[in-house]
Amino acid sequence: MSRTTSTEAVASRFDVSSADGTSIAVWTEGAGPPLVLVHGSLGDHDHFQALVPELANRVGTFAMDRRGFGASTDTAPYAIEREFEDVAAVVDAVADRCQGPVALFGHSYGASCAMGGAAASANVSHLVLYEPSLGLRYPPGSVENVERALAAGDPEAAIRLVLVEILELTEADIAAMRASPLWPMRVAAAPTVPRECRAEEAWTYRAGQFDDVDAEILFLAGSESPAAVREATDRAVAALPGARIHVLEGHGHAAHRADPAMVADLVVDFVR
Repeated sequence: MSRTTSTEAVASRFDVSSADGTSIAVWTEGAGPPLVLVHGSLGDHDHFQALVPELANRVGTFAMDRRGFGASTDTAPYAIEREFEDVAAVVDAVADRCQGPVALFGHSYGASCAMGGAAASANVSHLVLYEPSLGLRYPPGSVENVERALAAGDPEAAIRLVLVEILELTEADIAAMRASPLWPMRVAAAPTVPRECRAEEAWTYRAGQFDDVDAEILFLAGSESPAAVREATDRAVAALPGARIHVLEGHGHAAHRADPAMVADLVVDFVR
């Protein structure tokens, strides 16, 4: 990543105002060329708590809380295009702080937001997309089941439905997640699930939609990810001609948590 300056090696937070006035919290750590991180569903910036330490001695990380998560605010009505604006606002703020373009990494729904954000900002030099989910199709009735659980006041049941019916996780996977200190954060984020699922299912790629993305692009895809996730990734790849693709052999949708050192090496090698 040329044309950038090093960020200071500090862990701190600042806030960015998005186009509609939503306040987006950004957590920064490490030193080096700037890398903005965009988390997916069911978590805030702490979703990257295993990855950031592997990155922080080589790049300066700027992990944002998406709207409705963590320390960020939310504004109705919801539309994924507002998330594109959020990412672009954070990228532009970081580029201003660091006096040069930045790298951008998104995971899952956060990768979808990063795609839109990169098209809305001229300050992205490198774009890493780990299985973006635009156009993802869900099993019939699964989103409605989540909505019913939430309406009944049972967010844990809603999260379990997401993990079993949508992400196809095993009971062992779910038990490990429940034992994690991140579980309360996932439960708290349950109300955001239906709106994100609806946004994904309603998405249609149009010719030239991402022609304004002016960055080197790397897709990450898990060899063991569910078929619907792989298909959504393939559609995103087709929308961004010229992108490189790296298959994470033996991994699914969460290699950045299962093997953060490996993912960090891939990201740093690419952005540098």
